[in-house]
Amino acid sequence: RFIFSRIIGGEEAVPYSWPWQVSVQISDEHVCGGAVLAREWVVTAAHYFHRCVWEYGPQELLAQENVGACYLFQVGEKRSVKQYIIHPSFNKTTMDSDIALLQLAEPLEFNPYVGPVCLPAKEEAVQPSRVCVVTGWGAHEAGMQSLEKGRKLHQLEVPILVLDTCQSYYINLPSKVTQRMICAGFPLEEGKDSCTGDSGGPLVCPSEDNSGFYTLHGITSWGLGCGEKSYPGVYTNVGVFVDWIKHSVNSSGMYEKNN
Repeated sequence: RFIFSRIIGGEEAVPYSWPWQVSVQISDEHVCGGAVLAREWVVTAAHYFHRCVWEYGPQELLAQENVGACYLFQVGEKRSVKQYIIHPSFNKTTMDSDIALLQLAEPLEFNPYVGPVCLPAKEEAVQPSRVCVVTGWGAHEAGMQSLEKGRKLHQLEVPILVLDTCQSYYINLPSKVTQRMICAGFPLEEGKDSCTGDSGGPLVCPSEDNSGFYTLHGITSWGLGCGEKSYPGVYTNVGVFVDWIKHSVNSSGMYEKNN
């Protein structure tokens, strides 16, 4: 299976620096990441949540009082998931349209440590060679499948790659890199990648004017192995799904403009 779930080769995140980062959990066990869009809405990958729904039943979302703090269980505040919306075009075989929305049963309280990430403009493209950041609580070594209590949030800077170049690395695999995906990572360098447990988490890019704002351009989706040479990470291209996100949230009457 080509799914990965952890950040490899990254560094410990500065506490409270990624206030939109959340952990989707089942029975207090971390299964994937997510990002806060609004007080009642989180975006994540469809593939993990799809598996969770059918294999494990009711979900709970750990939306930390200090979301983005360095400890997953530091001051955790649980939120039940009121409803989930998986993109209708999601294909669990090809991983195309790997995006889902979770509506929380109770709204989050925004503060300096808990807040939403900005969505890109419709169809906004992130340019190759741009350096962005992926964050998560996944395992930090290949083969590590569980998330230990007290594990710290990690971050990793990754350069955006040209799609055609990315597809050439996966040429012999059934999964194709499409325009609804973004590639990022270090294909010529081993040991730096997102991986198991990071799936569904955010790939954010800093504003080009150095204003300090970050935009959600990617959702950790798939790859071959973790941090393996010649296999960059593949992320859902959020810009393609902005209209769907806003329509889905507006249909529930709960959308709040975040930017």
